[in-house]
Amino acid sequence: MTQTLYTDADKHALVDRLNATRNELLAIVRDLPADLRLAPVLDDNWSTKDMIGHIASWENRLLTLAQMLINGEGDKIEWIGDEETLQAWNRSAYLHKREFTWEETIRELALIREELLWNLGWSTPEQLFAEHTLDRGTVSPVGMIEGVIEHDVEHTDQLRKWLAERKARIP
Repeated sequence: MTQTLYTDADKHALVDRLNATRNELLAIVRDLPADLRLAPVLDDNWSTKDMIGHIASWENRLLTLAQMLINGEGDKIEWIGDEETLQAWNRSAYLHKREFTWEETIRELALIREELLWNLGWSTPEQLFAEHTLDRGTVSPVGMIEGVIEHDVEHTDQLRKWLAERKARIP
């Protein structure tokens, strides 16, 4: 079996994708009027502010999981194994942050991204791309970071669609 060798170029490509997807998200929310920051976006009445808080919570969780893998503590990870547990985790994070202001929410998003990029800066490609076989299967730190990218894309698409629908309703 051939082992793939990862390089700093692979790490830089990951950072570039992180930055590109976050910049797309920020381009949408940066200039939102205050009333739209708090208007319901999703069926469960989450606002843009709530969604941004949710993104920050997940980024923090996925960074923590990546750190645990890098530090050889993958066996200590408490995985979210089913939809009910996932929804409970999301609800708990939402309730924790629902009183945050827009500024506090955006600041938290920026700070967790800064921490993620700092961690990527000192991690070697070998650490980031190493596969770890755990009881739930094979995972890697880069897989957790790819989850951050996918999550940004998912919610950026939701916001884009929501804004397009709002614009279409305005005569």
